[in-house]
Amino acid sequence: MPYLRLYSPDIPVAQKQVIAQKLIEITLRAFHLRATERNRITIQFITLPEVHGIDDLYRAIPRRADFTLEVLGHDLTERKKKAFAEAAVTTLAHLMPAKPRSRFARLLGMKADAPRQVALQFNELSRAISDPFVLDTERRAA
Repeated sequence: MPYLRLYSPDIPVAQKQVIAQKLIEITLRAFHLRATERNRITIQFITLPEVHGIDDLYRAIPRRADFTLEVLGHDLTERKKKAFAEAAVTTLAHLMPAKPRSRFARLLGMKADAPRQVALQFNELSRAISDPFVLDTERRAA
């Protein structure tokens, strides 16, 4: 089943619930999963502290993105990745809270309501790690 990790600055709990619901819907459609598999999709929100300076080199969010969505799953074909990416970027860019504007940005008249930039990362999961362990009852009885 797919595992999703959203790396972002702090997000209110109510917003996380809305985002999780949307991500589940997108995952079901893009990966052609049955509705009964809805509860097997895992979404993890990872809050990243605001860092400045040399520590920026080790951030999980690429420089130009506002947050990163990591997708881990089985059989991630290019078609599935593309379907997921299109739906996720469109949906999440408008659901994520806007970055607070600095005083300097307000003085320059910069808009705070620009759509958020989404970075996506897809990784294939090993079946040995993510599938449940099943005992072969016939071999065990012998």
